Amino acid sequence: MGEPRCIVEVDGQIVMPEDINESDVDNTLYMAADTFNVTITNDDLKSDWFRKKQQVKVYYGYVDNPAKWYLSDLTHVHTGMIDGVQPKWGRQNGKIVEIIGRDYSAPMIDTQNSYAFTNWVSSDIANYFAEKYNLKPIITPTSTPVTSDVYQSKQEWEALQTCAAREGFVCYVTKDLELYFGPRQESDDNIVDTLSVIGLGLSTDDMSFDDSGVGVYNKVTVLHYYKKQLIQGSAQNDQLISSMGGQIVEKVMTDSKATTPAIANQLAANFLHEYSRQAITCTFNNLPGNPLYIAEKKIQVVDAGRFSSPYYIEEAKHTYGKQSGYTVSISGTNIRPDDADQYKQDLYNKDKYDVTSGSYVPKGTI
Repeated sequence: MGEPRCIVEVDGQIVMPEDINESDVDNTLYMAADTFNVTITNDDLKSDWFRKKQQVKVYYGYVDNPAKWYLSDLTHVHTGMIDGVQPKWGRQNGKIVEIIGRDYSAPMIDTQNSYAFTNWVSSDIANYFAEKYNLKPIITPTSTPVTSDVYQSKQEWEALQTCAAREGFVCYVTKDLELYFGPRQESDDNIVDTLSVIGLGLSTDDMSFDDSGVGVYNKVTVLHYYKKQLIQGSAQNDQLISSMGGQIVEKVMTDSKATTPAIANQLAANFLHEYSRQAITCTFNNLPGNPLYIAEKKIQVVDAGRFSSPYYIEEAKHTYGKQSGYTVSISGTNIRPDDADQYKQDLYNKDKYDVTSGSYVPKGTI
């Protein structure tokens, strides 16, 4: 596997690898932005140079030769902006500086929408925000104008996610500063790793499962506003309704593919098959670091009895420490999360250059 390594770039300047004490990236698929927290030695007052809004890129991985390695040996995991710079002095930790921040969805999360998108379609709204925040648009065209409740009294990111939900799309900002607005792209067959309970030798504190009936639906209704008409279709599991005491637990969702009632009914039946299953969640702590563990990727769990199953990653916390090495803690579910608003793909084209002779973060002044 090699030796764990981490690289942090700030505004294109490399933080010397030996100066990185800790580097944490929290990758999630919900409305909140992905976050980073990096602790750096500050003997030369790098804190004088760090500023809010500077761009930060974080890379993780393993190298075969610790004496000579390249940025291209690592995997680009996160791109974000600095929200805060926190220099600290103390007897135990000495001189350090922490830089914390979020990914490029953060400005939209922080900003109240003030624009009236009257008679705009969802894809035009997505293009508007891509241009406003200088993001490369990867946007699927839509045709139905949105109603005012989509964008009034909402944060920009919430308005954009509402547009995506009504089209049956997903929306996220990639680490390559692309705004993706369109159909989900991940394949159910894309399993990035297999985890064996026996092979990992995990203790009971390292792995847990929860078999819960929460989040199980016995009826699904699919809606889509198409050519100014409401198209809808439904499907229900009568046997499951009976086993739940006759109570109907319905999930209502939108899907832009529902252009006729027949298609809406078929989509509802397809979704019902997924949402009527019992949800099982899992948690793994302190796994050997793997940059492929990111939100909505799938892992296969084996040697866990009836809990052996593929699981979707809901959250991955990557942690690198000078002393502790590189680990990842993940939480997941055996059913694809339906409320996921940020999906990630590894689209980064790695640059190959020697980290021993690059451009580094400058020292500060006293």
